[in-house]
Amino acid sequence: MDFGLAHRFGEQIVRAGTGLALRLVVACLALGSGPLVHADCGAPSGTGRVVGDERLDIAFEDGRIVRLAGLEAPDPSRGSPKTVEAARKFLADRPVAHDVGLKLLASGLDRWGRVLADLSIQDVSNEHVSSVAIAMLSAGYARVKPEFEARSCAAARLAIEDSARRAGLGMWSEPAYSVIQASDALALRGRDGHFVVVEGRVRRVGFGRSRLYLDLASHDGPTIVIARRLEATLAQAGRPVEALEGKTIRARGVLDDRVGPRIEVSEPAMIEIVRRGDTPGAEKLRQ
Repeated sequence: MDFGLAHRFGEQIVRAGTGLALRLVVACLALGSGPLVHADCGAPSGTGRVVGDERLDIAFEDGRIVRLAGLEAPDPSRGSPKTVEAARKFLADRPVAHDVGLKLLASGLDRWGRVLADLSIQDVSNEHVSSVAIAMLSAGYARVKPEFEARSCAAARLAIEDSARRAGLGMWSEPAYSVIQASDALALRGRDGHFVVVEGRVRRVGFGRSRLYLDLASHDGPTIVIARRLEATLAQAGRPVEALEGKTIRARGVLDDRVGPRIEVSEPAMIEIVRRGDTPGAEKLRQ
């Protein structure tokens, strides 16, 4: 995975501006693009014809339902209906009525009987493929939702998402999907049960028998809860939990506010370290 190349491609999209950015995404899907391939993942598993879609569920002609794993699309219950419809149309305009490549992210089905995968569209020369998931992220019509099955492509996908977010594309133009500051208690109270992205400085690291705790605010702020089994994986990814105190992090997941706002972390990509620079547009560090 060429993380740097994927990030540079995202930077090019931002500099191009919103209108041209969307045209670039369409062109990549139609003609194939080298940089997009680096953010792709999954094991090739033949092709199929798409006959319909519903958010991130893609219906194949042979009856299979494919879920684009590792993504979160705009939710009809929050934000602007226009964004939901734009995301739906953006996805529908790509694979429907096309023979697409299936890239499996898991060998079995999920509990709803769906195939976990990404889809790729090949150009006429059959030399390049481009990822539908990455097209969604590039246009701001999806966010990274870390899952075990998509772990191998999480870093590159986050780089693409970062560029779309900073450009305010798609769902990133709406307050309902913006990054929430850990000190914003009012915003947190309205997001119980929703997938959120929260940013703040780690004020304290707590160690329990089965869980680790990152407190992001001095009073009534969110707590990031990490299962002990994930401790070694985070350390291998360059984010040892004991070294996070004092660092600014960005955490993502479903917010649980039953006993105070908290996010349960199950994947390393759910925690990013944010490095603040002295100049605008400073780069974010992700291991």
